[in-house]
Amino acid sequence: MRRLLPLALILIVAPAAAEGVYKWVDAQGRTHFGSTPPPGQKTEQLNSQSAAPEAAPAQGNRSWQEQMDLSNQRRQQARDKEQASAKAEQDNQQRCLAARNALDMLDRERPIYRVNSQGEREYMEDGQRQAVREAANQRVATYCR
Repeated sequence: MRRLLPLALILIVAPAAAEGVYKWVDAQGRTHFGSTPPPGQKTEQLNSQSAAPEAAPAQGNRSWQEQMDLSNQRRQQARDKEQASAKAEQDNQQRCLAARNALDMLDRERPIYRVNSQGEREYMEDGQRQAVREAANQRVATYCR
């Protein structure tokens, strides 16, 4: 008798488990589940045996891998941005130093010259010197913050 009881339970439960499960949304927006669909309602039949247990971890791993790739991309972008910012800062410091050196040279009271295309020295006049000094001041203001 004791052996027949589990067998009887299996025979009773098996047809219920084999039936499909239906899902539908009522007029109030509530989601319902049942073994029989209501008449006149749009239903979706859910199959409890449709997904193999092995498929779920693969999907989870892929999602995890995608998240890791995305995280690595973000970190790399942040590193690239930081490196570009550091390089721009270093370039500005070099330009600032060059502009200050040029301004310092222009502020001295000795003659300044440039070599022309024929290799001859051309000395700057006061007006040219003042224009070059103003340009150097603008570069100092731009690059030396």
